[in-house]
Amino acid sequence: MSKIQAFLLTTKKLPPASHKDDFGFVKEALEKNNIEILEVTKLPQRSKAFVVISGSDLAGKEKFISNKLTVIKKIVMFITSDEAGAFDADKIDHPDIKIWRQYPYKKDSKFFKMALGAPMTMKSDIPEYAEKEKDIFFAGQITHQRRRELAETIESMGIKDYVPTPGFMQGDPRGTYYQKMCRARVIPAPAGHPCIDSFRFYEALEMLAMPIGDTKDSNGVEFDIWNYIFKSKLPFPRTKNWSELPEILEKILSDYPNNMHQAVAWWIKYKRDFANKIMEQINEP
Repeated sequence: MSKIQAFLLTTKKLPPASHKDDFGFVKEALEKNNIEILEVTKLPQRSKAFVVISGSDLAGKEKFISNKLTVIKKIVMFITSDEAGAFDADKIDHPDIKIWRQYPYKKDSKFFKMALGAPMTMKSDIPEYAEKEKDIFFAGQITHQRRRELAETIESMGIKDYVPTPGFMQGDPRGTYYQKMCRARVIPAPAGHPCIDSFRFYEALEMLAMPIGDTKDSNGVEFDIWNYIFKSKLPFPRTKNWSELPEILEKILSDYPNNMHQAVAWWIKYKRDFANKIMEQINEP
């Protein structure tokens, strides 16, 4: 029996999913299962395989992708790097396929939903563990109403560990950013744009900090994406009103670090269960 492989499918003109930080979560699960990862523009004939695409790059090419998939009998497919949900997975036509969506929206209810996870390049920048010297830290772009609401609250609280930036990756170098995050107990994770899910939430867990999830998107529309993705008892706080941050922070600190340990253990278990689940799916008779 041939070894199961993962194919990062793209066109000759577009980069594969591995060129995006969003691939980190799936990459970790594939590597945990010793799955060989190959970048291809043409799929080989296989009885079963994993297929990964960058949804934002291949949106509008759904028929092209469907035609490429026909040479593999059983597929577990991951749509990554599609923050706007532009790739129309409903147009994928294959007799034996299971589809996982990163950045899932309500329209994606029929598909398997997965967390964004931490950036693929995070491991190269992780600092040595530091003592938790600060209660809270936030650094990020203040570019929409949810982040402005958080910024106003942080400023009113007089929090000094606050680094607002005008855009993505325009603040501290990532290594410095992680050093500061690692020293903090609590990390607010306001909505990304346009999807609520964001790297910051998972970076916090990886840095042994407690994240606070957002339950409104960048336009202020309420959507508890955390229950939508995880469908389990959640060991971290969420909010639809960032003006509640002082009360949320006080509650977290009253049980810290026990609550942080529970949240980190939950995240480790989720990653393990995801890695096991995709192997169960690909090996189903």
